[in-house]
Amino acid sequence: MANRRQPVPQRAQQRVYRQSQIRYAPGAGGESEISCCVKYSVFSFNVIFFLLGFGLLLFGVWAQIEKDTFVNLLSKASKLYLDPTWPLLIVGFLTFTIGFSGCVGSLRENTSFLTFYSTLLGLLLIAEISAGVFAYACRDQLDNYIRNLLNDVVVGYRDDPDLQLLIDSMQETWMCCGINGADDWDRNTYFSIEAREVASPEAGGVPFSCCINSSKLEFKNYFCGHGVRLKPESHMAAHLAAQRVMAHTSSIYTEGCLPKLQLWLNNNMLLVAVSMVIIAIIQVLGICFAQNLKSDILAQRAKWYYTH
Repeated sequence: MANRRQPVPQRAQQRVYRQSQIRYAPGAGGESEISCCVKYSVFSFNVIFFLLGFGLLLFGVWAQIEKDTFVNLLSKASKLYLDPTWPLLIVGFLTFTIGFSGCVGSLRENTSFLTFYSTLLGLLLIAEISAGVFAYACRDQLDNYIRNLLNDVVVGYRDDPDLQLLIDSMQETWMCCGINGADDWDRNTYFSIEAREVASPEAGGVPFSCCINSSKLEFKNYFCGHGVRLKPESHMAAHLAAQRVMAHTSSIYTEGCLPKLQLWLNNNMLLVAVSMVIIAIIQVLGICFAQNLKSDILAQRAKWYYTH
């Protein structure tokens, strides 16, 4: 009996000896290889993006449900880029996906989610850098594209309530009217001078947001831009009509919004560059923290494997 019991403490001693020979990289979590600081930093940072993306996604879905039916969606399928809610949905979905994968990967110590999180951030960073390089290299073509896009925005002003709200906010904030000037609104069916043939009250006019100080009024006058671009038709009444047109024109903004945008970009180029660099640094830090946490998780798994 004594001989049969003797190997038991020897095996125990051998196991203790084997454990004492293993050397591990020091971790912030005591005996654990996973750093609590890195783990909960990644989690808390991505909670913000998760909630922000979820909010944007819900708002975009709600906006689409409120204004669109399936028939309307099919009729506007060729010009979905004019719908402001679609960029909102895309940004919200990307932000939600990044935040969700980062939260789950860090909290559950899931290397698959952390790999997906790092890959998505890396692809997004590459896309941003490529877009910046492309925009600088093809700035002339980009300027023409933006002009054509804004012209389409003017044409579709009344086709989408969100687009209408966006244009009105832009014109009131930047104190401008149209793309290059107030006459750009002649491209719109409702505000064109030819709309007089159907007795449209808005013919030869501009939206109310073109009116001076419209953003400061508590009760907006939605009729202030009606007929401000109409030209005199009769030589007998030319003088009186010209005075009337000048009086109306002086009550609206005459400068276009595109020159205002270009001027703002030129004056705030440093701010835009610093903002882009900060965003890139945040993405790089997110990738580094996620990869660090992933390596800690793999080291902890290796530790369990060799000790058990």
